[in-house]
Amino acid sequence: MMLKWLAIGIILLFFGVTIAPPLNLYTVKALDTEKSHSLSRGNWLYVGGSGPGNYTRIQDAIDNAYDWDTVFVYSGLYEEHIIIRNAIHLIGESKNTTIIRDTNMSDEEILIYLKHSNIMISGFTLWCEGDMGTIISNVNSGVSITNTMISNNTFKEVSADFGIYLRDCDYSTITHNTFYLNHAKSIYLESAEYCFITNNHMIGVGSNGGIDLYLVLRSNISNNSIISSAQGLTLTSSHSNTISNNYFFNNTQAINLKSNSQNNSILLNYIDNPLWAIRHSPVLNGIYLINNNFDTFIEKNFISHCKIGIIIEFSHNTVISRNTFMNNTAHARFYNTNFFSNHWSENYWGRPRILPKPILGIKEIDFIYPGFIEFDWHPAQEPYDIPGMD
Repeated sequence: MMLKWLAIGIILLFFGVTIAPPLNLYTVKALDTEKSHSLSRGNWLYVGGSGPGNYTRIQDAIDNAYDWDTVFVYSGLYEEHIIIRNAIHLIGESKNTTIIRDTNMSDEEILIYLKHSNIMISGFTLWCEGDMGTIISNVNSGVSITNTMISNNTFKEVSADFGIYLRDCDYSTITHNTFYLNHAKSIYLESAEYCFITNNHMIGVGSNGGIDLYLVLRSNISNNSIISSAQGLTLTSSHSNTISNNYFFNNTQAINLKSNSQNNSILLNYIDNPLWAIRHSPVLNGIYLINNNFDTFIEKNFISHCKIGIIIEFSHNTVISRNTFMNNTAHARFYNTNFFSNHWSENYWGRPRILPKPILGIKEIDFIYPGFIEFDWHPAQEPYDIPGMD
């Protein structure tokens, strides 16, 4: 009797396996993505693809999502602009083939408008043809939009004012995005702290520049590459930030600190402008401090092919230590700083030096502009290595 029931069980098991419906390719990809984003606490909604109940428009899925839900978008061209009002994850199947573009936007419309905290956007090509910007937070409401994550997207040929513009956006992360042939400011943050801008690539980003930070505190800007931009990285009235391990190539100005920025550290950046040097650009600076910057620490940067490698103007208590200067028209200059308020130490000045290196400057005294000299008393005898920048 036992053998009979065992045989019946085996037959039923075999029959169940043979009639189970196969998973199609769309379903398999979605399940794989869902597993890789297991930290999502809510439900999953799907846009595109061939699954039953999938949405056609991204906005429709977003409107039916609740906090902590995930909206997964299959590859395709989605011609719409969207508004996100909940704390959701918006995930594209592939940043190369999942495209959001709206050719009918008015000048005031935004491709992706964020109106809530805890939003994550990843895996899209974003193509903005309006005047405002591609991803913008709720800038006019006075409401803080915190803990935003924008990762692994491509911003292509954006003609708007901004690629990403986040305001009142503490604890936000912008990472592993590519900005390609944009005329906008690629990343603009205003009134934020504890943010991370890392591993982004900006190529041919035009006249407005790469990264622009205003009133940003205690944030990390690292491992980004900015190529062929007028302004690489600008900090205005921003304090206690770390700028490290970034790659600047063929920019008119690589790093610019201005208007009372304090206690910022500029470390291990690579700055090189050989093509701009050939074109004899009238403005070509590596690191430029202007208008009351205090207590800036500049260490172990590589600065090459600049008209002036480092300029310190109306700024004070700057430490310039163990940097490598190569092939610059002038390695360093200072203007109207307090007497001996810059501290030059152990920099490599294009060749081994036995004697101290003089750094020339100008100091205004009662409308007289005499020349002034500061010294690196212990110049390095060989260039420094920057890890990861070989």
